[in-house]
Amino acid sequence: MTHHTPDAKRAPMTNAEQPIRVLAVDDDPMVLDLVRVMFKGAPDIVLVATASDGDEVIDAVTAYHPDVVLMDVQMRRLNGIDATAALTKRPHPPRVVILTTFDEKEYVPRAMDAGAVGFILKSAASKELYDAVRAAHAGESPMSARSAGHLRSGYLDGGGEGRREARRLLQGLSEREVEIARLVAAERTNPAIAAELFLSESTVKQHVATIQRKLGVEGRIGIAMVVVRAE
Repeated sequence: MTHHTPDAKRAPMTNAEQPIRVLAVDDDPMVLDLVRVMFKGAPDIVLVATASDGDEVIDAVTAYHPDVVLMDVQMRRLNGIDATAALTKRPHPPRVVILTTFDEKEYVPRAMDAGAVGFILKSAASKELYDAVRAAHAGESPMSARSAGHLRSGYLDGGGEGRREARRLLQGLSEREVEIARLVAAERTNPAIAAELFLSESTVKQHVATIQRKLGVEGRIGIAMVVVRAE
């Protein structure tokens, strides 16, 4: 069942101060209660609604217009991967960040293929959750180190055909773009890449956008997927 949250009625803000609107989806009421409490400490984030299963996501997104969806994987009626795939096929979908546990590594590559942009552990501290939502909203791809490892292992198992296709895609990049793509895959942030390559952050951001366009992927995780597959 979808629930409207009181925080969605916070006082109006200016356009420059609009909070990030979040929908949380999980079939465990305790997880949803914890998320509600955690977001009360983030003035720039508002939990506009919660949903208890994947089959409620489309209606909740239509009703509450979230910027970011926190999505559980294993739910009773419709799992989070299928819900993510259905959601990301819609025009202008919100960014989906998967709520995951230590024992769900097999879902990481599948969730990426479905359109998820990042992963956050359910056991994450409040600041990690805030940072993940902010990063997703800003076009970044939040991911715990453990999830990054699962992504790498999952895509290294893709076989020779996937490796050849990834290498072909990378050949379409300039030398500088390949260098930046590899740093993105190594989980470097734009400021870190800028410092390492003696570039401005705006230049790095432009390169990352160009790399995504040339590779035909979305987000930094999409870039990482191609780089990892090419290894």
